[in-house]
Amino acid sequence: MYFEGGFNKDSSAEYALDLDHELNIRATIPAVCGIIAPPFMVVLWAIASFLRPGYNQLAQKGSELGTRPNSIIMNLNFAITGTLIIVFALGLIGQIRDRNWSKIGITLLIVCGVGEAITGAFPCNPGCPATGSFSQNAHLGIAVIFFSSIAIAPLIIGIGLKQDQFWKPYRTYSIVSGLAGMALFVAFSIALLSPLQSVGLLERLFLAVPFLWIELMAVHAIRHSLF
Repeated sequence: MYFEGGFNKDSSAEYALDLDHELNIRATIPAVCGIIAPPFMVVLWAIASFLRPGYNQLAQKGSELGTRPNSIIMNLNFAITGTLIIVFALGLIGQIRDRNWSKIGITLLIVCGVGEAITGAFPCNPGCPATGSFSQNAHLGIAVIFFSSIAIAPLIIGIGLKQDQFWKPYRTYSIVSGLAGMALFVAFSIALLSPLQSVGLLERLFLAVPFLWIELMAVHAIRHSLF
């Protein structure tokens, strides 16, 4: 808007405030999705477990809740949690100032979100064996992609946080989380291939690491959008 010889300063200032507000909203929504994702997953997982008589949290995999009675709860859990992770990861693209490592890590986070979201469309056979129907084999392939990408993503993103002063305090934590997640992923994989009755426990310990990382990174992202 013009007035006799130039821009209307009040209008320009108002436009700048509106733009800042819009950018803050765009940054806040993905962060909120990241904050919601971990507790949402835990709550629906707990509900699905409660509704499955005889389900053993220490010995059975989470995917086993995606088949047989009340499977809709766990499959919705996969779809919604995966979508929340995708939105959170997309929000990080504009917040972290790194063109290399972090971009790769964020891409892995998006991949893991997509894998989580579509897992429910391919439920495993009862007991989730190593081989079986087309749906079982597809589920296994998607699970491998999901588990490996969510294990590595914190490490790769952490390496790229060195150049960003706002995110730099989370660099060491991200790297440690990535290394811990990878180690637990290996332990979980070994348990899957052995007669050990601790598959469920190791799966939960493994997933706790990257999902806690997502939660804390999302909380920090909220601060980035507000200040």
